[in-house]
Amino acid sequence: TTPTGVSRVNAPANLNKGTGIGVAVIDTGINLTHPDLQANIIANKSCIRGKKTGNDDNGHGSHVAGTIAAVNNGIGVVGAAPETKLVAVKVLNSAGSGTWSTVICGIDWVTAKAGTFNIKIANMSLGGGGSSDNNCGNTNNDALHKAICKSTTAGITYTVAAGNSGADASTFVPAAYDDTVQVNEPMRERAL
Repeated sequence: TTPTGVSRVNAPANLNKGTGIGVAVIDTGINLTHPDLQANIIANKSCIRGKKTGNDDNGHGSHVAGTIAAVNNGIGVVGAAPETKLVAVKVLNSAGSGTWSTVICGIDWVTAKAGTFNIKIANMSLGGGGSSDNNCGNTNNDALHKAICKSTTAGITYTVAAGNSGADASTFVPAAYDDTVQVNEPMRERAL
């Protein structure tokens, strides 16, 4: 089936299905054996201590990955770009929590592997309190902002959650980094 959100972006009518494009899901990982996702997963990485792979033990990252690239296999749902190649980057634990250092670990890995896996887009449906200096973190020494700016300079577009609280997105990072990221609709965002 086509989920309502995928229909709203008119994905079924779009001829571009994401063929060959790598999308990194920087989140709780992706269920590496899920029948709607497995065929599209080309790499995985864990930045969580004690976890060797990017396998999702929470469900949030798999939900995000399904919205992006669930394959059209006659079961379950189909994603907005079902031929996209997924890169699972686990930066949040089984409770959906993490630190900025684990998130930065994931961002830096994606930047380093962009050429290897043709990563053009990274999704981060996560966030926490903060603001932007509108100078890639160089004025306020914001390591997260610096890492995202380095990654966008490498050619990766970041889509991030706007937040679920209804508050001004300028008080949440990475959404506040309007010099660096594209803000999307809130999608069960995980707070740090």
